[in-house]
Amino acid sequence: MKLGRYAACAALLSCSYAHADSGVTLYGIVDEFFQYVNTGNHYTAAVGSSSEWASRFGLKGSEDIGGGNKVNFQLENGFNPNNGTFASTGQMFNRQAWVGLSGNWGEVRLGRQNSPVFYDQGYLDAFGASTQASGFSNLMTYVVRTSNTVSYQSPVIAGLQAGVYAGFGDAGGLRSAGSSYQADLQYNSGPIAATVAWQAVKNASNSSTDTAVEAGASYTIQKATIYAGYAASRWTDINLNVDVYGISGKYQFTPSVFVALGYTALHDKTAAADNANQIAAMAQYDLSKNTSVYGTISYLTNHNQASYTLAGSANPGLPLAYPGANPHGISIGMFHKF
Repeated sequence: MKLGRYAACAALLSCSYAHADSGVTLYGIVDEFFQYVNTGNHYTAAVGSSSEWASRFGLKGSEDIGGGNKVNFQLENGFNPNNGTFASTGQMFNRQAWVGLSGNWGEVRLGRQNSPVFYDQGYLDAFGASTQASGFSNLMTYVVRTSNTVSYQSPVIAGLQAGVYAGFGDAGGLRSAGSSYQADLQYNSGPIAATVAWQAVKNASNSSTDTAVEAGASYTIQKATIYAGYAASRWTDINLNVDVYGISGKYQFTPSVFVALGYTALHDKTAAADNANQIAAMAQYDLSKNTSVYGTISYLTNHNQASYTLAGSANPGLPLAYPGANPHGISIGMFHKF
């Protein structure tokens, strides 16, 4: 079984080099971090993967077919560099696996794709909705990506770009388990950036439709950027009905150094009133074009039986000692892009 996996990887690598003149690229990110977190009773030191960026490797490319049109594809695997395992057992390309067409009319993709709610999270806070410092990363609930999906992305017109997605479920059909409808609208012009994104996804048992929506905007004044974000999740199958609000700021001291500070609050609208809030800070220094180091300090307060953790971009965070514990601590990490 191991030989089969190695052979598959070797075939992919040799394929990428053999067709490099056709615009095929091998790329990836490796993100590792150290954390020292009090999960309720005592501090725990641990090494983890994927705090600011989900560690990954992938292949992407395009072929010009004339008339300003291209055939595009992307295959992307998530992995844990601290132990070398796949991020999702049994899935080689768990993050993305799609093929599509693009031109001056926009782009159509078919396959496994990132959801617009996930893709647009970076608009919500100064932390890029990643690392333990981001309250949106820690408190939001949504479906990160969907399989068997067809999407359309419009061209950018006057700073606006829209996307629509339809997922055909785990067994086919627009009403089967895992089926989905999603959409987003982005605006980027001058100092202003904004987004709104929405999803409705049938759960695994096809017993309910889980929804999530987010909206965020930022305004840049010289070296400072102010962010405001909102997210809401309605998942009746797990009795989840929450709103999340956040405000944060980022200051770019130099092209290679920034600091960020933010506050996020979750309001649980069910009778349980399992509210939560977080205050955090982050700093990052770019050692080079492709390599950076970062550090965070965070304090998350869980009310009643809330059990939110200090998570990362693709890291669940250390488990709490008991429901309602208030995790707090620091993390120091490094990532390299290739």
